[in-house]
Amino acid sequence: MEIVFQSAPTVAGNLAIDNAVARTAWGTGLHRLRFWWGGPPAVVMGSSERPEQVVDAEACARLGVDVLKRSTGGGSVLQTGGVLNYSLITPAPVSLDPKPGFRQGIDLICAILAAFGVVGRPAGTSDVAVGDRKISGNAQARRWKAVLVHGTLLVDFDHDLADAVLKHPPREPAYRRERNHRDFLVTLRSLGVNADRSAIERAALNAARQAFGPTQVAGESA
Repeated sequence: MEIVFQSAPTVAGNLAIDNAVARTAWGTGLHRLRFWWGGPPAVVMGSSERPEQVVDAEACARLGVDVLKRSTGGGSVLQTGGVLNYSLITPAPVSLDPKPGFRQGIDLICAILAAFGVVGRPAGTSDVAVGDRKISGNAQARRWKAVLVHGTLLVDFDHDLADAVLKHPPREPAYRRERNHRDFLVTLRSLGVNADRSAIERAALNAARQAFGPTQVAGESA
């Protein structure tokens, strides 16, 4: 497993990197885990979502928030600079079962949280919750003979902006219980974790090694 810390200037740029790598994973046999930070605010819709159902387009235009669609499924999210993301890309296995990919991502996020004394647990189909509030969502796609898993970790978050640009989702996990974004989402900062980016990135690297075993970090010697 190759680990890369690489953030493009925009969320659109980061999604383009993932698609490009996924297109070549089958031919190269590459297994890659990339961590990246969200940039200027952008709403990112799941691959099968309809914008009129999930996004307030007028608010996005007024507030200068891009509206994008990713190649993985799941629900719409607001990406900002306070969101740590991972992209896990592997050649597609023979099995069509999506659970192993989700399990890897959920274990990764829980290990990062544990480094800061926070207990995460699987919730819904592919979320990680702290208590009864969501701190991470994970989505998956099988395309180009590759499996691509996207996941988030809310380090900091603009709840007011989320309320302005995101509609209440037409489908929600049972544990959400119709709560709005502010009441449903929790962040590392709101849990009292004030670690800087470097500390969070170190925790992410250690968690990746815990989840995936021996790894090669881009820029490190073998």
